[in-house]
Amino acid sequence: MSGIILLMAATMLLRRGVEPFATWYYNFAWYPVLLVADGVVALVGGAGNGRRGEFLLLGRKSFLLTVLAWSAVVWLFYEMFNFRLQNWYYVNLPPDRLNRWAGTVVAFATVLPAVFVAEGILNGLNVAGVIMLALVLIWPRYFFPLVWGATMLLIEPENYKRSPAHSLLGDLAQGKPGRLLRLLLGGALIGFTWEMLNINARAKWIYTVPGVEELKIFEMPVPGFLGFPPFAVECFILWQALVLSGLGVPRIGSTYAAGRAKRVLAAAGAVVFSIGVLIGMEHMTVDSYKPQLRELPGVPANQLSKAGYDAFLLAHEEPAEIARITATDELVAAAWIEEARLATLRGIGSEHLALLHQLGINTLTDLAAQDSRRLIASLEQLTGRDFVAARVRVWIRGARRTLEKQRAVA
Repeated sequence: MSGIILLMAATMLLRRGVEPFATWYYNFAWYPVLLVADGVVALVGGAGNGRRGEFLLLGRKSFLLTVLAWSAVVWLFYEMFNFRLQNWYYVNLPPDRLNRWAGTVVAFATVLPAVFVAEGILNGLNVAGVIMLALVLIWPRYFFPLVWGATMLLIEPENYKRSPAHSLLGDLAQGKPGRLLRLLLGGALIGFTWEMLNINARAKWIYTVPGVEELKIFEMPVPGFLGFPPFAVECFILWQALVLSGLGVPRIGSTYAAGRAKRVLAAAGAVVFSIGVLIGMEHMTVDSYKPQLRELPGVPANQLSKAGYDAFLLAHEEPAEIARITATDELVAAAWIEEARLATLRGIGSEHLALLHQLGINTLTDLAAQDSRRLIASLEQLTGRDFVAARVRVWIRGARRTLEKQRAVA
């Protein structure tokens, strides 16, 4: 019940634009979802021993702490791959680095716990994975992309050699595909939930997968949802490898032996690796920071801040109300609102807003009229650096769709 109440509260505060809930909505929503899911695991007896009333995540504190910590490291491993792939990027993150990194790590710490509670629920409910198996047979090309399958091929055979009980190959050797099928189905479910919680958050990720930029559910291209089931399997395999190495605490049973030097070295290596990837994200995949009122040209930031506004709330306000608050003309207020609308559109941010102004693009209408190739060329000529073309296309499509919605309402 507490998880449901927290989720409802986070959603209500998001809708009202209350910080930090509006920016970090994903974090404030996803942890309550995990609490609710863990409660369901206890209710259906899916914690791994068949007994009801026992939580999976909250049942053993050492397990919870290690799975949260290693979860962040595991996801940062895939972030490192994205430096090359450039399939997603982040927008509207806080400008303060400590706040930004802390929120990012807290978000990434949910990945492994989500995989395990989803599998635990399905284990308790004894749900078959026929649908997932059909997807594997029908669309194997899209269901097992290489970037998500490498870990299975490299690590799972070693897990099987060390302990068949911790291995999916061991399950299959005994003719027991249930855990694998539950992981696949659970991965699909949590992937859908991840994307659903991301869509309304201010700080969020946006996908730019070539060839499928238009066909999306939430922010995810439709074929991309096929990646979540094998990703869940990868998370399980990586966690079992950590457990067998003595670096992770299993949910049930004794911890495998590992010397203090090994654990310290592994922890230090994980910290160094994580910091390195976070720094890389700053340059490669963090595209914008949350726009501040003081960064919007001409906007009376102090006056509007005292009235409870930020750039996002200003972007959705009526000119008459802003004119009343600031004792100014409605046309002037409308210009301020347009600045906020452009800055907050699809993660453009203040830095990119300034560049667009230099190119004579001052409104959503101006941006919607742009040809993406010409705009990219102009931006690169202006700044002397490369721009990711897909991200600029996201801006233009966002402007066009916003104007289409406005015309439909009018």
